Amino acid sequence: MSESQAKQMTWHKNGHRYHTDKIVHPADGEAWKKFDRDFTGFSMEARNVRIAIATDGFCPFGMGSSSYTCWPMFVIPLNLPPGVCMRQHNMFLTLIIPGPNYPGKHISVFMEPLVDELIHAWQQGVLTYDRATKTNFIMRVSFLYSIHDLPAYGIFYGWCVHGKMPCPTCMEALQGKRLKFGGKYSFFDCHRQFLPIDHSFRSDSNSFLSNTTVSNEPPLRLSGQEIRARLDNLVPAANGDKFVGYGKDHHWTHISSLWRLPYFHKLVLPHNIDVMHNEKNVAEAIFNTCFDIPDQTKDNVKARLDQAALCNRPELNLVQKHASSQWVKPRADFCLSRAQKKEVLEWFQTLKFPDGYGSNLRRGVNLKTMRINGLKSHDYHIMMERIFPVMFRGYLPTHVWEVLAEGGFY
Repeated sequence: MSESQAKQMTWHKNGHRYHTDKIVHPADGEAWKKFDRDFTGFSMEARNVRIAIATDGFCPFGMGSSSYTCWPMFVIPLNLPPGVCMRQHNMFLTLIIPGPNYPGKHISVFMEPLVDELIHAWQQGVLTYDRATKTNFIMRVSFLYSIHDLPAYGIFYGWCVHGKMPCPTCMEALQGKRLKFGGKYSFFDCHRQFLPIDHSFRSDSNSFLSNTTVSNEPPLRLSGQEIRARLDNLVPAANGDKFVGYGKDHHWTHISSLWRLPYFHKLVLPHNIDVMHNEKNVAEAIFNTCFDIPDQTKDNVKARLDQAALCNRPELNLVQKHASSQWVKPRADFCLSRAQKKEVLEWFQTLKFPDGYGSNLRRGVNLKTMRINGLKSHDYHIMMERIFPVMFRGYLPTHVWEVLAEGGFY
């Protein structure tokens, strides 16, 4: 009913791109283009709506006062221009999944009304008035993406993202190894198979796992039809809680209600991980490890014992100076000394950012504990992309600093 907004709903098809060689809108991506090729009748009408669904859990009573979690689910129309579609007034609160428990695989039960509406909006559509053209038309709606962090990815997709097969894309083709001392599954050195077949890292037998080269190709990515066939072949276990072969042959926990959508098996990229969540986890791990913060660093005693068993890096092995003395963990070249940490934190206190961008970053610096407290997801985003390349330059070896600096590009 708004003439200006009605015009914006066709921007994905008719809008002007100033940078045609870049993806400035989801319509420029291959997932959107393939959907248009598969469903030409839908794509011919530019006013038909593509939507994204975003969800995450939060505690409405404060961060630490209760274990209660509430899951709001938002529907976002993607037809709008890039600077408009993610504004608050264009995100619609569709579902609220109440607590107090984590919804887990039961999230599909709560989503049934939403899926029913999506099926109706796809098959029958809704009679809609277009104020821009002063005409009525049948508006159809299709689901295109979901946006969430990795745990929500697992319950949306129906694949457990914990344990030895946590990748919903590679599935059972990519399995981790349980560390002898750390006790967790590790995927160290699983990345080399994704490199080009002639990459020099593949034949490097010393820098990764000791005496190990990699010649195998990466796991094949299954199509929607192939995944649907696997789901149809699942057999419920005797207890009715899981499927036969869970934990050995697969990690399927349930069949998502989104598979009821007639076109879901055609989607190239139905689930997306929110970059900000990953960025926070990576930046937090980098900071805690480089500052060697006790109980939070990834470079702990168990990690040193595991690397001694798996890698050829004797300079990182635990050493015992005398027969009766305790074992000592040598300082790694990616860890700062106490004097260097003090210099970095004092420099950090002098930083000034615009209000609303990172104005509170320096307030969390604590020179007594050599830490930075109270950082949010956006703060870690700023640190990863803007601060780390400057923060560690001159303190860490060049080969370590270059990796941290290049990490901010992605």
